[in-house]
Amino acid sequence: MAKHPHKIFEMHDFRDKAVRAVRSKAARYITEAINSESWNFKFLVASRSASVTHVGFKQAQSTTDDQMSDMQSDFAKLTAKSSIGSKVVLDFTGLNSFSVDSIETLVSFNKNLRHKGSSMVLCCLNSSVRNSFFPAR
Repeated sequence: MAKHPHKIFEMHDFRDKAVRAVRSKAARYITEAINSESWNFKFLVASRSASVTHVGFKQAQSTTDDQMSDMQSDFAKLTAKSSIGSKVVLDFTGLNSFSVDSIETLVSFNKNLRHKGSSMVLCCLNSSVRNSFFPAR
């Protein structure tokens, strides 16, 4: 299954499908990088090109409660750098677990993006990480 239904987040198995999901039809035909930028935070790494911001986690494996303040700070900085109408793809490649507190941080980040008219999709979640988004299953 390439797309996973969730009440808050749109999830895709593959990064390419996630990028296609957030890009507008007009932007899909843009192949050159316009105003490409990249940011290196303590917990996250992000790059923006051709109207999509790709965000990944620096430390693969898992997230812990000790990392929460760093993650919250990084997402706040990323929100500040995001322009109105941004399209964000959050890539979970390499993560083996994701805590409930981390999900709450993502919910807050998503809410802040939506206030700016922006959207976010998640991609490349392994089954263990994806299951943490569905605790009742």
